[in-house]
Amino acid sequence: MNPSCFDRLAVVLVEPKNPGNIGSVARAMKNMGLSDLRLVNPVSFRDNEEQRKMAYRSSEIIAAAREYSSLPDALADCSLVLLTTSKRGKWRRDYLEPREAAALIAERIDLDRVAIVFGREDKGVTINESQSANYCVTIPAAVSYPSLNLSQAVMVMVYEVFQALGGKKAETNLKKKASTASREAFQRISLNIWHLMLELQVSEPENGLFHRSLQRALNRTRWTNADIAVFDRLCKQVRWYVKEMENKEKKNHEALQFPDS
Repeated sequence: MNPSCFDRLAVVLVEPKNPGNIGSVARAMKNMGLSDLRLVNPVSFRDNEEQRKMAYRSSEIIAAAREYSSLPDALADCSLVLLTTSKRGKWRRDYLEPREAAALIAERIDLDRVAIVFGREDKGVTINESQSANYCVTIPAAVSYPSLNLSQAVMVMVYEVFQALGGKKAETNLKKKASTASREAFQRISLNIWHLMLELQVSEPENGLFHRSLQRALNRTRWTNADIAVFDRLCKQVRWYVKEMENKEKKNHEALQFPDS
């Protein structure tokens, strides 16, 4: 097993409300060899007694935990994002079970920085936040409406990842494959394509059906930095062509209005 693999996997908690849950998550991570804990707008927890009690012998993870003001900020350097959810709403796609998700992580973690996102204890994540994920993960349960404690859900996921990574060789295999682009770069190209479509006068509101479908389609693709460079170039070329056509049309119009004497 290669310990550096675990350094490339982040656990992201969205607006956790209970300091004890944060402590329990840190302890679960410590038991399974993970250390990168990221918190989006968390409750005050660093000096909380319940957090200290639940994070027994995991204080270094709490001390190193990073806080962010938004989920996109927390995921900026990640290229593979998995979101745990119990909801199967209209916009949730590519559902995996924890073992399937762990196998995917084991396959990609040598090259990609991976994040597993856990939503709010009471209401999960918003539809817009779910658009940040490449895949959604559901944890099977015996009841129709499962309700796992946050730290229980984290433990299930990180245990499966630990098991999946347990068979990996000590040496990583980074050659020959290009790493996936970061979430920050991916968001940039997504916006670039969307803004280009608006410039082409596509009649579609932001966060409307087509916009979400575009994001979903792009999320399902494994983008490398080279891929993003190609599409950046494509968008730039289309804009140049549109501008050239506009200038040409303007000159033709002026020529009709003011013909040579």
